[in-house]
Amino acid sequence: MKNLFNISLLILCLACGTASKEKVEMKAKETPLKHRFLLGTYTNSPEQGIHLMEFDTDSGNINTLSTASEPDNPSFVIANQAQNLVYAVEETGGENGGKISAFSLIDDELTKLNTVSAEGQSPCYITLDPSEKFIIAANYSSGDFTVIPTDENGQLKQAVQVLAHEGGSVVPNRQKQSHVHSAIFHPKDGRLLIADLGTDEVVVYDFDNNQEKPLNTNPAFRLKVAPGAGPRHMVFNAVGDRLYLIHEISAEIGVYSYNDGELIHLSTHKLTKENFEGKVGAAEVRISPDQKFVYASNRGEANEIIAFKIIDIGDLKHVQTISSGGEAPRNFNITLDGKHLLAGNQNSNTIVVFKRNIETGELQQTDIQTAIHKPVYINFLP
Repeated sequence: MKNLFNISLLILCLACGTASKEKVEMKAKETPLKHRFLLGTYTNSPEQGIHLMEFDTDSGNINTLSTASEPDNPSFVIANQAQNLVYAVEETGGENGGKISAFSLIDDELTKLNTVSAEGQSPCYITLDPSEKFIIAANYSSGDFTVIPTDENGQLKQAVQVLAHEGGSVVPNRQKQSHVHSAIFHPKDGRLLIADLGTDEVVVYDFDNNQEKPLNTNPAFRLKVAPGAGPRHMVFNAVGDRLYLIHEISAEIGVYSYNDGELIHLSTHKLTKENFEGKVGAAEVRISPDQKFVYASNRGEANEIIAFKIIDIGDLKHVQTISSGGEAPRNFNITLDGKHLLAGNQNSNTIVVFKRNIETGELQQTDIQTAIHKPVYINFLP
């Protein structure tokens, strides 16, 4: 009888466990997944600016939760780790140059904190250092970059360092001078990397965020890429031993090894199809959340997103080339769960949603899209 009781109890427990598991799975299916993101744009009317948006995978809607309309041309926008502070460029030039603005993000509302000078023309990219004590602004038109401190409340202080690059390269209408296009920190050692489209270089700098002036202005390493390539955006893998670099002018993606501050070119892959003839303009590069695939966008007359699989030694194998669903895919990003990709088509004023096959890396365009003025940068929030 005792054995019979134990068997009955075991069956009952298993049944309860199965029922509980089914309830959890049903609850997960019933709970719609919503992806919040910041959208940077170009502006020409008061209702435009930085948008806090939400992609609801259950309803298929993309909604605007709030808008900060104060900044002019907030084309690039980031958030801190706590997700309660937002920083944006104001991509302007002229006598007063560009600006960097800080905002608080509380209860889905963006509130401006302050604005400081970028100390350069047309800032197009910003990044926070790992300690979040400093912002680096890449000033495209003036060919320099700026180190801007933040205070304990997240507000911006006046710049403490500005460093200009000198020289140019072989494409006369694009490379007469330096054009600093992006700035990223290495995920492990904290060094700063600057991509310069005008000089065809990626320059590595030592950076000590415990100093009032953290940038060592003497480069630790200079990587000369192929003449006329035009380095634009770049991304490290999570380990930090491979750098994937967009070559904007030549419409390619370069693969580089990284070791203790030094970069070595491994391979270059074209983004255009064979025998393609037309204008190009490679733009963005992203790595999938599982670190298995790399994606790039190409503008001009191509207007495509290109998928690559990461293979041995971090090299790339082409998987797919697909239309971005619009014109000028300046930026795109992958949802944090890896299941969707959102493409911002600047010239057609749309954000288009793609389903992403996590196993193969392939994309499939959906019917989901939204109209928005000049989308330039998509930044998903956890």
